[in-house]
Amino acid sequence: MSFWSRIGRTQTPGRQPTERDVTPPTRWIKGRLLLTICAMFCLFGVVGWRAYRLQIVEGPRLSEMARQQYLKQIELPSKRGSILDRHGAPLAVSVDVDSIYANPRMLSSKAPLVAQTLAPMLDLDAAKLAKRLSTRRYFAWVKRRVPRTLARRIKALNIRGLFLQPESRRYYPNRGLAATVVGFAGIDSKGLEGIERSLDRWLRGPPQRIAGLRDALGRRLWTPPPNVEMPVHSSSHDVVLSIDRAIQHETEAALQEIMTEHNPKWAAAVVLDPATGDVLAMASVPAFDPNRFSDASPKTWRNRAITDAFEPGSTLKIFSVAAALATGHAKDSELIDAGKGRVRIGRHWIHDSKPHDELSLRDVLKKSSNVCVSRLALRMGNKLLYRYLRAFGFARRTGIPLSGERRGTLRNPRRWSKVGLANIAFGQGMTATVLQIARAMTALGNDGVLMEPRLVLRLRNTGSDTERELPPKGRRVISPSLAKRMRYLLGGVTERGGTAEEAALERYTVAGKTGTAQKVDRVTGTYAEDKWLSSFVALTPASKPRLAIAIVVDEPSGEEHYGGKVAGPAFRRIAQKALRYLGVRPDKAAARPKKSAAPQRLRARKSGPQDEDALAPPLPGEGPRGAVLVPDFTGMSIAEALSAARKAHLVLEVLGSGQATAQSPGPGPSRQGRCRVSFRPPG
Repeated sequence: MSFWSRIGRTQTPGRQPTERDVTPPTRWIKGRLLLTICAMFCLFGVVGWRAYRLQIVEGPRLSEMARQQYLKQIELPSKRGSILDRHGAPLAVSVDVDSIYANPRMLSSKAPLVAQTLAPMLDLDAAKLAKRLSTRRYFAWVKRRVPRTLARRIKALNIRGLFLQPESRRYYPNRGLAATVVGFAGIDSKGLEGIERSLDRWLRGPPQRIAGLRDALGRRLWTPPPNVEMPVHSSSHDVVLSIDRAIQHETEAALQEIMTEHNPKWAAAVVLDPATGDVLAMASVPAFDPNRFSDASPKTWRNRAITDAFEPGSTLKIFSVAAALATGHAKDSELIDAGKGRVRIGRHWIHDSKPHDELSLRDVLKKSSNVCVSRLALRMGNKLLYRYLRAFGFARRTGIPLSGERRGTLRNPRRWSKVGLANIAFGQGMTATVLQIARAMTALGNDGVLMEPRLVLRLRNTGSDTERELPPKGRRVISPSLAKRMRYLLGGVTERGGTAEEAALERYTVAGKTGTAQKVDRVTGTYAEDKWLSSFVALTPASKPRLAIAIVVDEPSGEEHYGGKVAGPAFRRIAQKALRYLGVRPDKAAARPKKSAAPQRLRARKSGPQDEDALAPPLPGEGPRGAVLVPDFTGMSIAEALSAARKAHLVLEVLGSGQATAQSPGPGPSRQGRCRVSFRPPG
């Protein structure tokens, strides 16, 4: 009978249930048990297989995935490279220090006690340090860049959860020397100003990489303890500058004298080697100490030699005259009408500081005549003057590797009026930087080839023992003969009667030009009567220049504001000491000592009775009865010789062209009334 029929069967009344009726279905129970065992076996089999797959088959791959999720490469900065002067003297170096950090989770309840121990040693606030160490984070700085001796004392305490990390700190051994050029780096060894900033990637070098814990946001949680070997970079990426530390020091000292004597807003100077464009010195004051840059005003961080553009004033006459000679609009032999100190252009008058009738080109620069330079500019016209000023580098950045360089301004020549053309010719209505003016002078000192300023000489990798030298760059602007001629024309500026007698050197010739420019009043928009910008730019020795120096002083105080008076003495100090330091041979004879009057009178008595006036030097044009005094024409141009002959009431016979080399009769009294002078081109 089936199970269902058995259940559905009705019980017969009075019938007793049999054993078969009450015995459970044994086979059914066994079947269910067997089915359960099989299911459990299969389940454990699947779990075991999955565990085998995860642990054995896919274990390495999953472990690597986990490592990538919580272990990431942490970059630590390498030791920053050094900045050196041209002779290898350090200007910026990195010194080894230690930084202290902690794992707050390892300190746990000991954090307050650790803070109380460390605070007095590290000059920290104990309460703030305890709060920082009591967090549940894995990483916290205690103090960065601690001296090695102090770090060793803390390490000797053997505090669990406290670690040291080797780092480096930037140090400037010369303090403020070349601070505006070198700049400075922050606490994370990142360059913030100067060369430190512009060549930051090179100086930092490749970073050190170590494995460390980071959270999901990429924040550092843990770094290896001291017993874990840290990568050490023995190499560094150094920068060798063209700066000469000795010349830089002398330049800054000269500018500091200007600050003391004239109390200007600022002063800046640049010293270049005309042959290569090397920046031997670049300074601006007030200065600062890069070791404590945060204590100084950000205004002192500025390198005024490149960041401040100004109207150069009369120093631009150098390049206007050179342009006139190069284009044939001026001649050596001519005398230019100075208009008795003024000339009218349109409705405007242009004035000189002193009236003159006629001036040679040498005297135009020596006397700094606005009138004569204006006449030359009007001869050239807008396009020619603009083309040559651009060729000399004005309104063009020098490309020096320093941030913040100004381009300067020089308007489109189509917009120049006639008076605007004249103004630009003598340095008004356009702007330039100190470095641009010094760069333009290299063309005159390097046989007509303008050299771009070179501040970085070499990039050196000490690890691979390799160097990459940055070659000088130049381009021709004027001919070699014109460059030499311009140096001769500029030689009169520092002679007696020139605008920069204070800049004359004892044993070296100078080819220079002063500048005294009125500043524009920002309120009225007109030129202020009491605000001046004084400057002096020169080459020395003039015969074969080794230095091109430009000095600018902004708003000197007191009565003196002329470029020759304010900037001239600073040039003399820089040039005199730099030339001797460089071992440059003098090109000018030493001044002869004056003879005493007593021996002179004694010789006069021996030769016969004479009048007292005979011992005094004769005036030009005077001599014995019926005679004229012939000047010494040696070295003069034709125009200068003609002017001197006219003053001596002498008829001049000119042979050749260039500079006077011989004359007949010689200097002294003569009854002939005429003189034959031979001229030859310079060189």
